[in-house]
Amino acid sequence: MTNVRHSILALASFGLLTACGLAPEEKIAEAEASYAAHDYSAAKVYLVSALEDKPGDEQALLLLAKTYIAMGDGEGALRVLEKIGGAGDAGHIAPSKAEAQLLMGNFDEALATLGKPASADAARIAALAYLGKSDLAAAKAAIASGESLQGNKAGLLALRSQVELGEGRTEAALATAQAALKQDAESLDALLASARAHQAVNQLPATLAAYEKAAKIHPQSYAAAYGLVATLGDMGRYEDARAGLERLASLAPKSIEVTHLKARLAIAEGQFEKARELLQGVEADLRQNPSMQVTYATALLRTGQNGLARAWLEPLVKDYPGLREPRRLLAEAQLAGGDARSSLATIRGLAERPDARPEELAVAAKAAKRTGDPAAARFAARETKATPQWIGGELATADTALRNQQWRKAVTSYEAIAKRTTQPNAMVLNNLAFAKAQLGKNDEAIAIALKAVAIAPDHPAILDTAGWILVESGKDRARGITMLEKAAKLDPDNAAIARRLAQAKRG
Repeated sequence: MTNVRHSILALASFGLLTACGLAPEEKIAEAEASYAAHDYSAAKVYLVSALEDKPGDEQALLLLAKTYIAMGDGEGALRVLEKIGGAGDAGHIAPSKAEAQLLMGNFDEALATLGKPASADAARIAALAYLGKSDLAAAKAAIASGESLQGNKAGLLALRSQVELGEGRTEAALATAQAALKQDAESLDALLASARAHQAVNQLPATLAAYEKAAKIHPQSYAAAYGLVATLGDMGRYEDARAGLERLASLAPKSIEVTHLKARLAIAEGQFEKARELLQGVEADLRQNPSMQVTYATALLRTGQNGLARAWLEPLVKDYPGLREPRRLLAEAQLAGGDARSSLATIRGLAERPDARPEELAVAAKAAKRTGDPAAARFAARETKATPQWIGGELATADTALRNQQWRKAVTSYEAIAKRTTQPNAMVLNNLAFAKAQLGKNDEAIAIALKAVAIAPDHPAILDTAGWILVESGKDRARGITMLEKAAKLDPDNAAIARRLAQAKRG
């Protein structure tokens, strides 16, 4: 149905062009403007129409080939380039032909067509071809040589950033991505490289900003749309993610990645049966992706398909013994299926760790109790008590979630810390209150924030949080302003507190 709808739109656009009676030169000019605006569908329509009026026009043919390349259609680009006579594989035709061959996976042909790169972008194409041939050394050499060549280097630098990221050099990748954006702030490759580098250093707000800009400037980019939706999901912005999924599905309706995103979102919202149904029909496509396998196993487990969940999780635990989530899920599936002995054997290593998590200890305690293992009482007791190692790890998780605006994740971690510690911590309560306020849970946020103030009545940051929540929620504006005034007096050089106080007084 999607393809039919796109065909109808294309025909409608074609009819409009004909009705307007544009001259071929005008259509080419419109195509150039559309191409520059990254509206490749419109550019294609204008160019096809122009070429019907003026067959063989080299300017139109070359732009149409570049349009096909931008749309990821290497075969279409090659068909168009073959119609350009006289130029052969040389000159300005060679890079486009090489990139078309690259899209088709013909890496040797691309390199042969390209010859010695004469520009930075040609070096990018050569480097991509070498990467396609799994020759990292040659790819890096092509990138290095390309940086001294003429032309826009945004794409080349973006590729270098991706190589650095693959080598685990995250800070270098981030710096190179920024250099790519300085070359061309609207380059899709540079924006995607920036998003991925920020994601690698766990800076989700910056990741989201890069994907949002990429999706706005390049509305037909699947990579930008996918990254945007995935990041929104990671940040717990499920409503926004759902809206983005609709658009993403229209770009790639049969993509397993889109199906997986839908399933992830369903699980996050507790719709386990929906997630299972989504993934059940694409089981074969999940086999090569551990993350997708964990998602499917979770859906199976939560819908009572314990045996099937176990069948998916056992190979994962064997192949990735250091991953905690698949191991815990497997222990749950084994326990739910009546195999407590196997469950305890699976989970014991995690439960004995000083940083064992409550959910891991809960499974271990149940499995040990059913098998009569004396460790059952010890696991159960530890489930409600926090070790310094666990607190340190959970605080790091919570604080990172707070910086990344993952409000739900932050709430879960801070609540877990508050529940397992006997002495309430004012800053933990402060951050928990702030995160709950971001989720619109103002009554809970105020109650928690005031508990924090009672513990630390002279802490400016805690007074600032409580005061601002009272003001912003409208629950007690006067009391909120009083708290903000006290916070400002205690920390007179804090510009953020001063700004919120001024805003509160303005009403």
